[in-house]
Amino acid sequence: MRRLTKEEYYNKVYGSWLGRISGDFVGAPLEFKPYTLIKLFYGELEYYPKPIDVDYVNDDEMYEICSLVALEAASEKKGINLTSKDIAQEWVNLLYKKNFTAEKVALKNLRAGIPPPASGKYRNIYYDAIGAQMRADIWGQISPGLPQIASKYAELDGCISHAGIGIEGEQFIAIMIAQAFFQADIRKNIDTALKYLPSARESLYSRMVKLAIHLWKRYPKDFRTARQKLIQHWHDMRRNIIIANESKFSERSIKFLNRFVSGVHVLPNAGIITLALLYAANNEDPLGRSIGLAASMGLDTDCNCGNIGAIIGAQIGANKIPSKWKVPLQNTFSTYVKGYEKWAIDKLAKRICNIGLKVVEKKGFNTVNIT
Repeated sequence: MRRLTKEEYYNKVYGSWLGRISGDFVGAPLEFKPYTLIKLFYGELEYYPKPIDVDYVNDDEMYEICSLVALEAASEKKGINLTSKDIAQEWVNLLYKKNFTAEKVALKNLRAGIPPPASGKYRNIYYDAIGAQMRADIWGQISPGLPQIASKYAELDGCISHAGIGIEGEQFIAIMIAQAFFQADIRKNIDTALKYLPSARESLYSRMVKLAIHLWKRYPKDFRTARQKLIQHWHDMRRNIIIANESKFSERSIKFLNRFVSGVHVLPNAGIITLALLYAANNEDPLGRSIGLAASMGLDTDCNCGNIGAIIGAQIGANKIPSKWKVPLQNTFSTYVKGYEKWAIDKLAKRICNIGLKVVEKKGFNTVNIT
């Protein structure tokens, strides 16, 4: 039986959200900037690259707010038995701006009456983009020490807009956050999370994470070479995906799987997340070092840094996050979610904890206890 006090649980959920928002503000100014320019102008980031504007809205958190609203509504009516349709309905009710790629297609499908999981597949060339992975955090936060439960929730959410390894990315991050409440060794967390994936042995997602682990071992003090090898492997893998499954002139190949746009694909970003976590593992500031490294490696930097911040924040808790990352946030962030545009981060953490306590009570059985 693994145990947390309610105070410890809240501290870790609060830390996870502080880490998520910190990561967003580190990564957002660098999103999809050429790697060579990031290296030249920013080097290895050790602080926010731009002053914090608490009115700035990043699309990444909006979907998790919708999920919280759906969870709270479900908990009042039917316990914690959430469905994909419950979450999708809140997308339709509450989202009105800044929707992209797979989520934009899914919203169009939902508004046309196409329910999940079909909403994630129908005319959706972005079904394995990063969008599901970026919104994984809340499922781990409400499932402390319960990776299988986190995975199930992430699958319910992921299928609204994604399919295949697109969903798998959300499951992987949710599992890592669920485990981070009790697991302080990031390497063990990654290894165990892989075992909980539905297709751990043969999936392209698992292979990318394992490649990142291999490159970290091979180049233990050289994250840039590891990053170079990983991205080259991604481009080889991308070509193989096109050869095996796509027409060279298909809409998906031209608009999404081409060399310049495919940086929003889930696979290379999963590799970067893994590299950043591993290279920062023994640093005195694991949050700052890991989000700084992820931003330095480019691609979808706000998503990657946000997920990493949520993982490390849950691992170390709010109390151990250095003030230089917390204070500029002013305990505030903004969204484009109708009726939920401005948030105090600590109050959001408390609402998530209220749901998490119910999840642990109903699904924790003899494995987790929060008192």
